[in-house]
Amino acid sequence: MVVFVSTKKAGGFFFDRSIPRGILAIGIASLFINIATVVTFSGSSLYMKTVLGTGVAVIGLLEAVIEIVAYTTRIFSGVISDFFKNRKVGIVIGFALIAISKPLLAFSKTVPHIFITRLMDRAGNGIQASPRDAFVGDIAPPHLKGSCYGFRQSLCAIGSTIGGIMGIVILSMSNNNFELLFLIAGIPAVLAVLVITLFTKEKKDNHQKSKLNRQPIKIKNLKLLGNKFWLLMIVVLVFMMSRFSEIFIVLHACGNHGLSISYGPSISVIFNLVAALIAFPIGKISDKIERTTLLLIGLIMLFSAHLLIYSSSSLYGIFLGLVIWGSQFGINQAIVSVLVSDYVPKGLRGTGFGVYYVITAIATGFASFFAGIMSAKTGSEVTAFFYGAIFSGISIILLLFLKGRLKLNK
Repeated sequence: MVVFVSTKKAGGFFFDRSIPRGILAIGIASLFINIATVVTFSGSSLYMKTVLGTGVAVIGLLEAVIEIVAYTTRIFSGVISDFFKNRKVGIVIGFALIAISKPLLAFSKTVPHIFITRLMDRAGNGIQASPRDAFVGDIAPPHLKGSCYGFRQSLCAIGSTIGGIMGIVILSMSNNNFELLFLIAGIPAVLAVLVITLFTKEKKDNHQKSKLNRQPIKIKNLKLLGNKFWLLMIVVLVFMMSRFSEIFIVLHACGNHGLSISYGPSISVIFNLVAALIAFPIGKISDKIERTTLLLIGLIMLFSAHLLIYSSSSLYGIFLGLVIWGSQFGINQAIVSVLVSDYVPKGLRGTGFGVYYVITAIATGFASFFAGIMSAKTGSEVTAFFYGAIFSGISIILLLFLKGRLKLNK
């Protein structure tokens, strides 16, 4: 039996519905783990460059390998969580690896050591991601599924916002003491492990007759994910090709519009804050109206953000485009997650989220690589947003064409 926590008494905008206890715990743990992750994300690269003297090319190569491993583990952890019908074990293992990696990073004094600890961190992130999202789908009441995914996404973004601010504050107050930064990052990671361990519980029907219901792990199971899922993945592949890293907004604002480098991290803070504010309300709305309509709105906002940033002649336009960029991220991440949960059979939810994350990794990796190449070729980062508008425009047309086939039969 799922235990529900009524949060209406809180009276806050984010807590006006009953959220299952397990999803509340998942959201809080995700907030803690995102704080830890964002604090060390940029810090580890800066540490290698400024303290160890590592070249940018080497850092880029190491980060590429690490991200490949991170996203590869997502599909395997998702498949395994389906096979054993247990999500919690994968989430705990993933969070534990992240928590262990933080203090180890503080004591890493060579590039190979840092690479190993970063690999452990990102592998842990990959291991927990698919089971975590499948867990939400398993215990979310059907009429609150959008709210539950939006709630989790909002807390993730809040964690990223806090992590970005913490990184800036810790480094500025400690005179760039990276070891202290990494040690402090371990605290929220440990809290995440405790929250998941103590306050989440598998749904009973995940274990009942589990051995009889297990499907062999086979490639052909991908066909069982359903036609709607694969059509959605086509749309995701195209629109994610326009979702390159926010670092291009930072580079454009600093290089072409005079934003001080010291204020560069504010781009990430604003982006995550806006995403946090919009994800949960959008999830709630998606429980009442057709979700593909909201996805279409998100894609239109992404297209608009690209055009605004590309054509803007001032920092005001850049930051307005950034707000729209953060809004579309909050919308699209929440809606795509709930659609994956809607389309994929319950017993293959972990596999579905694993596939989704791998496709996202391929598309966004291509987007950042292509944006970098075109920016270098033309000598300006603004070119990336022109091509981003093209890809996002194509995704809008594609979704309009497929919208009828993606509609759920409620």
